[in-house]
Amino acid sequence: MASSTDPISRGQLQDPATPAPQLFRYAPTTEYLHIIRHFWIPVWDFPEGVVSHQKVLQYPSTLLVIAPDYAIAKGPEPALSHKHLSGTSWAFGVLFQAAAGYRLHGSGLPGLVGRELPLAEVSPSFAEVIEAVRTEMSVAPSSSAVHARCIDLVTAALRPWCSPLDSDERLINSITDQVETTPSLTRVDKLAAHTGLDERALQRFTRKRLGLSPKWLIQRRRLQEAGARLAAGDCTVSDLAAELGYADQAHFIRDFSRVIGMTPGAYLRKNNP
Repeated sequence: MASSTDPISRGQLQDPATPAPQLFRYAPTTEYLHIIRHFWIPVWDFPEGVVSHQKVLQYPSTLLVIAPDYAIAKGPEPALSHKHLSGTSWAFGVLFQAAAGYRLHGSGLPGLVGRELPLAEVSPSFAEVIEAVRTEMSVAPSSSAVHARCIDLVTAALRPWCSPLDSDERLINSITDQVETTPSLTRVDKLAAHTGLDERALQRFTRKRLGLSPKWLIQRRRLQEAGARLAAGDCTVSDLAAELGYADQAHFIRDFSRVIGMTPGAYLRKNNP
C-alpha cells in the first residue's frame, strides 16, 4: 500500500494566503478498487489564531469521514465545499467510487446530495470502528503505520458493501470515469453516445445512482480542470475557455464565477501574483 505525497487533487482550490494541512493519500488494495477511490488523511497543527480555509470542488462521490469530534457519511456536494481548520487535529477520510453511494444509501442517496448524516446511522456496525480509528490516530496522527492500521480497520468494516459490481454499478463507475478522463466529453449528448443510453435514460440513471445530472458531471470536471490550470498559471482565461470546450469566454467566466465565487482572472492573479 503506497503512500502518495501528492499535495493537490484536481478538485482542491489553491490559496497561497492560507496554510495547508499535511495531507496523506493512500490507494486501496486491488480488492477494493471498484468501491474505494482512495483514503485521505489531513493532519494539521496551526498556531493560535491561524485558520486554514479549505475549498474543494468535490468529485461526484460519497465520503466517509472520521475525526476526533465527529464521524459522518457525506453525500456528493453540488456546490463548493468549505472547511475551516484551526488548532491541532486530524481527519480520516474515504473517497468512494461512484458505485458505492447507492450501495451504502440505496434510494435515499439523492436526498443526501449536499448533506451529511452521522456515520452510525448508515450502519450500527461502524460505531466500533469509529472509536478504534480515534484511538489509533490520537497516538501518532502522522504515522504511516497508524494510517495502515486505520485503513485495515475501515476496509474490514466496509467489506459487506464490497462484493463484485453488477452491470448498473459498472456503468455508473464507467460514466464518471469517462467524464473525468475524456476532455472531449463536453456535452451530454456526447456522453450519452459513449454510454449507449439516450439522453433521457442517462439523466434518469445518474439521478438515481449519483443524485446528480450528466450536465453537472461535465461542468464539475471542467471547473476542476480550470482551477488546476489557473493555479499553475500556464494559460490565459480565453485559451482555457476554448480548451475546455466552452462556446465562448463569457460562458466560462459565468460558470466559474457562480461556483467559485470569483472570476477566472481573479483566481489566476491570486495564485500567480
